[in-house]
Amino acid sequence: MSQNPVSCENCSLDNICLPRGLSQSEISNISKVVKARKTLQRGDFIYREGDRFNGILAIKSGSAKLIANDNHGNEHILNILLPGELLGFDGLSNEKHGCAAVALETMTFCILPAESMSQLFQNVPSLTRELFRHSGEKMLEDKNQLVMSKRPAEERLAYFLISLSERLKRRGFSSSEFKLSLTRQEIGNHLGLALETVSRLLKKFQDDDLIVVQNRFIQIKNLDLLKNMLQPED
Repeated sequence: MSQNPVSCENCSLDNICLPRGLSQSEISNISKVVKARKTLQRGDFIYREGDRFNGILAIKSGSAKLIANDNHGNEHILNILLPGELLGFDGLSNEKHGCAAVALETMTFCILPAESMSQLFQNVPSLTRELFRHSGEKMLEDKNQLVMSKRPAEERLAYFLISLSERLKRRGFSSSEFKLSLTRQEIGNHLGLALETVSRLLKKFQDDDLIVVQNRFIQIKNLDLLKNMLQPED
């Protein structure tokens, strides 16, 4: 894929992506090495499992899913990535990606090249902190998702919608109206639920006046009641 220089200084994701908490000179240093990749379409691979680690990626627009295949070739959706979120950390340990990343819709992203990271860590010491912050956020999200995987189906879907709402809000998007980039089948895959269960629960949430569903568009009408569905851990 072609690479072009981008400017973190003029990016619409300022204070959401890497630049948060960095000085103007530090942002300028990052802009000198960050590359933009061409637009991808739904189903395009950003990287595949086993690919060489090329750097940390930041989603500029659109969304992506992290997937892994089991021994029977079945796909498992591990995580969903939104604009301003980073991916590629799974390639840091042995310089090969341990899972695959796939575009869920038309998307663009930037890449902090692996060969420039050591130099940037020296020139921009606080960049290390920012990368740790992002990886820590993802670890917390993964932990919450694992905990919820043991909960009843209704709670799992409620948490999924709440998590999307809160993550979109942190990134300056509407937290009450958004489009699901996942199909209902993919939502079920991610949450460990059958397609029929996802469809039934979405209808139930709508009948209970918690949400409005129009194809893939979701309007959250009562976030507090949706949160009340999440029972405290025993």
